[in-house]
Amino acid sequence: MTERIEQQLRDAFAAGAELVRVEALRPADGALRPEARARPRKFLVLVPVVAALAVVVVSFAVVAGFGAPPPARTGEAGSTSAPRYLLVAGKDGLAIHDARDGKITERVAMPSTPKGITRGVPGGYLLAGTGRGTTFYVAESVKSYTTMVSTTWFYRLRVDDRGQVAEVARDVIAPVIGDAVSSIAVTNDGTRLAYSLDGKVCGKDRTLRFCPGARLVVVDLPSRTTRSWTTNAFGNIWDLSWAADGRTLGFGVHSEVRVLDTAAAGETLKNSHTVVRDMLTPTGMAISPDGRMILIGDASSPSGERSGRYSIEEYSVTDGRRIRTVFGADHSGSTAAQWTLIRYDATGRHLLIKGNVHPLSRLDGGRTTVLIHADSPNASQQEMLAAW
Repeated sequence: MTERIEQQLRDAFAAGAELVRVEALRPADGALRPEARARPRKFLVLVPVVAALAVVVVSFAVVAGFGAPPPARTGEAGSTSAPRYLLVAGKDGLAIHDARDGKITERVAMPSTPKGITRGVPGGYLLAGTGRGTTFYVAESVKSYTTMVSTTWFYRLRVDDRGQVAEVARDVIAPVIGDAVSSIAVTNDGTRLAYSLDGKVCGKDRTLRFCPGARLVVVDLPSRTTRSWTTNAFGNIWDLSWAADGRTLGFGVHSEVRVLDTAAAGETLKNSHTVVRDMLTPTGMAISPDGRMILIGDASSPSGERSGRYSIEEYSVTDGRRIRTVFGADHSGSTAAQWTLIRYDATGRHLLIKGNVHPLSRLDGGRTTVLIHADSPNASQQEMLAAW
């Protein structure tokens, strides 16, 4: 028997003994017959003993393995549910990082692709994660030097409990040839992948216009069946994010933030629900796992100045009402503040955030932990993407 078990047994017996109180003991009564007197005494003695034994049995059952729970994995701010690892794309390529302190646990060697022009993001990569810090999806777009046609390859990357790469699977869906993929998102259960394609500019001179053709595509990964929606709106589709139900998809298109029920009928985005209109510039956004709220990055500056305030605001999906400010900070400098990344984890209790003037950080309730600082004097010059 270990010292810990012995101590728990002692505590259990002590707890049972404490149930005996002076006021509970019945005084002797000469008028009572001996037989009547004996029964209460036996009962009073048995109560604390039975209680003590019950505590001992329960305590011993837990310690001895009657379904003893596994040790809790603690994250920032005492959380037991925060993702343990991140996938980060930076100027040095892809790497797995510890989500508690930002340290690299392993650099990722991706399969080689044909040489060409990559998108204006590190390595041409776009990242998405299930929000659990274990499974990630990577889209890599390369435009051929000779044909000027983009090809996007899709990979699945799994991480083990040591933060090491356990799998890199290529072509989890068919490569997309033509327009470059502009945003990707995967459901928390890893069964549905969404991606968007940039629209095109058509015509010339007086007929120059933004053509219909910006597309949103959802792939059922087990069956590889697809469904797509198009939009006539000016601008591209950006910052896709899934609610936990696996059918509600949040996204931005031009100056609006919208929500689409991907199980509803229709082939265009005109049936999507607009949450916020007339945003000045596209910025980071994410829908909450319960699908009730959307976070949108915001920045304000006095007229003619770059300094000001930048924040992350929470809005109601139902009526577009602003609920509260989730994060806010002052900014001064020559670069206008803009959010480039806002991502919930699978529980909705932890956020991964980054801006062009804000380092990659995690937000746990009211606590902000910086994970990766910009390594350039001007933070806006560092390109970085991340997912968990």
